Amino acid sequence: MNKFILGLTASVFIVALFYAFYLRQPEQVTPVSFEISPPTQVKQVIEEAPPPIQYPAPEVIAEFESVKPLPILDESDSTVEEEFKDVVSNTSLSELLLFKTFIRNFVVIIDNLTAKMLPQKYYFFRPPGAKFMVKHSENDDIYLDPENFQRYDPFVNLINSLDLDRLAQIYTYLYPLFQEAYVELGYPDRYFNDRLIEVINTLLDTKDVSGPVKLIQPKVYYKFADPELEALNAGQKVLIRIGPQNTTLIKARLMALKVRLTALNGYR
Repeated sequence: MNKFILGLTASVFIVALFYAFYLRQPEQVTPVSFEISPPTQVKQVIEEAPPPIQYPAPEVIAEFESVKPLPILDESDSTVEEEFKDVVSNTSLSELLLFKTFIRNFVVIIDNLTAKMLPQKYYFFRPPGAKFMVKHSENDDIYLDPENFQRYDPFVNLINSLDLDRLAQIYTYLYPLFQEAYVELGYPDRYFNDRLIEVINTLLDTKDVSGPVKLIQPKVYYKFADPELEALNAGQKVLIRIGPQNTTLIKARLMALKVRLTALNGYR
């Protein structure tokens, strides 16, 4: 069960690989006028019950919590940094992360993986160092250059360097802060672990693309030429851009996470 965190970690670093460009036109709303004859009729408001928790996170064992009390959310950055660096075998890999407001930023990014774009100012990682590359065909068509896939090797290496047992303990220990940040985000009746499973399902549903990926450049940013690919959400587009080999690895880790998160009965 301790290895359930592996897929979570994979989903974290998937986010770092792509910022989707999307422009949304405002909806045009036609005002509707109506009259209410006296006496004024008051509409009865029926409050919906919050959805039941489907996948409860394990609770921290009392011995662990007594040794290291949980920090408050506003003062948790140093704790997150200290704990995370303890599970990464390569110090240079841990420098990929930015720990300022880490928990809040993590929750925002995870929640937006199913949207059309990711809020860039909430990133908690350093972007890939190399420049994004494309290839031009003889007909001047644009394709995603497979050389790009190597840009993401540091993130894949980071995932493979983690001490999974320790990471599972840390996630369990810090989970109340993730939940608090999720409530702050505007979900007072929702459960972050359930949202995480929902996001993982959308990533696992991403179609596998093994052939050349054609692009277009209508303005500054590149887009997928295939309308079906361009219609994907931000997280799914990330999986296309990191390349088929990395995608296969990430999906395997996410599936391993899903199996464990949907069968939790408590921390052991």
